[in-house]
Amino acid sequence: MQPAVSDLATVTTLRQSLPTSEQFLNASDKIAAFPAAAVAPAEPARPATPPQPQRDWPSALALIEETSEAIRISNLRYAQLEERLQQTIAQAAVNMRELEAQIATANEMLWRSEERARQAEARALEAEGWLARLHDAVTTSFSPANRAQPRE
Repeated sequence: MQPAVSDLATVTTLRQSLPTSEQFLNASDKIAAFPAAAVAPAEPARPATPPQPQRDWPSALALIEETSEAIRISNLRYAQLEERLQQTIAQAAVNMRELEAQIATANEMLWRSEERARQAEARALEAEGWLARLHDAVTTSFSPANRAQPRE
C-alpha cells in the first residue's frame, strides 16, 4: 500500500531530524506519526506500466517496401498467368474447331462407307439370287430325266 510506505518514510525522516535521546526513541514507537502539512500528498497508486518499446521506423518502412514489392511481383505474375490462360483458351478453341471438322469429315466418310456396304450387300443378295436360279436351271436342264435317251 503506497500511503503506508509514505508514512514510514515520513516517520524515518522525522526521527532523523529530531534530537536523539533514548527515551524519545522508545516513545516514538508508541506515537502515531502524521505527515507534515507542507509535505505534498502522495500520488494515487498507478499500475506499473512497462516502458514503451522504441519503434524501429526504418525497419518498419523496409518491411512495408518489401511487402509492396512482393505484392507488385504477385500482381505481375497474375497478369502473366491471366494472359497465358487467354492464349490457352484461344488455342483450345482452335483445336476444338479442327477436331470438330475432323469428326465431321470422319462422319461423312463413315456414312459413305455404310452406303457402299449397303449397296454391296444388295448386289451380293442379287448375285446369290441369280446363282440360285442358275443352279436350278443347270440342275433341271442337265438332269437324267430331261436328257434324251441314247439311241441305239
